[in-house]
Amino acid sequence: MAEVDVMCTPSEDGAKSLTSSTRSDAVVVLKAMDLTRQLPLPLRLAGLFRSNIMAGFECGLVHRGRHDLLVTTGHTVDARLADHLRIVRQHGLLTIRDGLVPGHHALARLAAARDAGVQAIWDLSHYHRNQDPVRCARIASEAALAVNGNEKLWLCPVNEPSLYPMIAGMPRHEAVEMAVLMAKVARDHHPDVGILTNDPITGVGERQFEATDAIVSAVDVDVVGVNYYPHTARTSLVKVLLATWRRYRKPIMVSETSWHDGHPIHHRRYPGLNKGGWLRHVLEQVDIAVFHGAVIAGVCWYPIVDCPPWHRPFSGDRWSHGLIRSDLSVDPNLSAELAAIRFRAAA
Repeated sequence: MAEVDVMCTPSEDGAKSLTSSTRSDAVVVLKAMDLTRQLPLPLRLAGLFRSNIMAGFECGLVHRGRHDLLVTTGHTVDARLADHLRIVRQHGLLTIRDGLVPGHHALARLAAARDAGVQAIWDLSHYHRNQDPVRCARIASEAALAVNGNEKLWLCPVNEPSLYPMIAGMPRHEAVEMAVLMAKVARDHHPDVGILTNDPITGVGERQFEATDAIVSAVDVDVVGVNYYPHTARTSLVKVLLATWRRYRKPIMVSETSWHDGHPIHHRRYPGLNKGGWLRHVLEQVDIAVFHGAVIAGVCWYPIVDCPPWHRPFSGDRWSHGLIRSDLSVDPNLSAELAAIRFRAAA
């Protein structure tokens, strides 16, 4: 186990349009489903995770690795990681998505999550070509055993493989193969590994599911993730969730969603909403899907920390899509909605 506290870097030889009609359909169904509002959402989901609303920390290595978002959001052990985890815990978010990606010590990040009392789902490759996927998966597994013993290790091997050709310059089939390989290696080195897939599933056409189909057919997947944002959605979330559930019959997670204040498409499609309103909308859509039989594992607000623009890593500007701002203050609308959810759950 001497090698667990090393960065996931290669060894020397290891060489993302909702129409008015679909919105109307969802509203009609929702009005017919007012009874679902009588129960707090956390009591109606699958119970796989410590909290059904989760905090996602952007861990992308974008622009071919030249922009490390863990660094530029300050989400590192030596910067603000502990502060970020304290804030999300204060808001009732006890499960997070985070990253064990190259350039960051796996052992230290796992220990920080443990010490903060949060459960983590760890991304291993997030928009980068992992030069040594076997070693990376092994290090993550061995580090998890060292920190948490045999506690279940949740991994998302590859984030959004469908977008790898555009963002990472890596063919989709290679991204899928990398995800499958890392899932298998992790299970070879850890007795209890849960696997999350995630991809932009914003409609119900066959092409939306190709990457997930390939991974599910090759490895035992525990949760299927749907990444769904206001600006890329092509049909209602409830239709996406039901189509995904019926296709795979595995627990479904809204593995990424958020609202970007100032994004023109968000405000045009959903006039009058803010971050809190978008979360409320998403949870209402989840309620409908659950009523119709879908097993939903949770909803992850992603990202939870405002990020600098991907193309300007050193900019003082921030994309306003998170709960946590760069000065560690919080978005009042999203904070208030999360507080209301906790109040309903406790009632």
